[in-house]
Amino acid sequence: MEKCNPVATPSEKNVSFDNPPVNDSQETFPYRELIGALMDLSVATRPDIANTVSRLGQFTCNSNKCHWLAAKRVLRYLAGSASLGLVYTKKKEALCGYTDADWGNCVIDRRSYTGYVFLLSGAAISWKSTKQRTVALSTTEAEYVSLSEASKEAIYLRSILLELGFLDFAKTKIFVDNRGALCLANDHVFHARTKHIDIKHHFVRESVVAGMFVLQHIPTDQMTADILTKPLSREVHSKCTEALGLRKLN
Repeated sequence: MEKCNPVATPSEKNVSFDNPPVNDSQETFPYRELIGALMDLSVATRPDIANTVSRLGQFTCNSNKCHWLAAKRVLRYLAGSASLGLVYTKKKEALCGYTDADWGNCVIDRRSYTGYVFLLSGAAISWKSTKQRTVALSTTEAEYVSLSEASKEAIYLRSILLELGFLDFAKTKIFVDNRGALCLANDHVFHARTKHIDIKHHFVRESVVAGMFVLQHIPTDQMTADILTKPLSREVHSKCTEALGLRKLN
């Protein structure tokens, strides 16, 4: 892949990795090794490939040629963006997070994908892209579950900043693009339509009341965490990558 043709995104926009594997080839590929290497990269310095790697990582035991080609596309993307890295600059902005979900995207079990990212000093310091453990019955529920995951990370990061004495940076804000999830987090009344949601996710409400962080709505086209929930078009992917703080290092 050293002389491969670069591509602008790590995954095609409408591709699905969730089709049942088919023995369409007798060839063997070092799929596990490649996914393992990509996971290290996506966790350490490249949040822009986290969602694609997370999806492909589900097939390490039953991959086929389709998954292998999709994984090689990630390498083609990295070949064209090898100079990108997280660049931190001196800024006075406090810790801020973005949380998003892609409702029912998996065609096998209809589970949604959670994505969140926290930025400090102009670049991402923590991020996650993973399939939710339960089936969400609505977009609001999927977004609310994603918000609960981001809330736990926000409390953890905030506690570190407070322990280090950075009080101003610990004034955390989390941006959400779903008004339903935002209202649910700020509503202290349990409704019949939401009582099926696991009680563990409702600690978001207590965290807001306790002043752990502030929730704020943001338009979908400004949602940085969008890149952590699904494949995007070239333009949107580039916009989100820049928002993550990924810049050319040379």
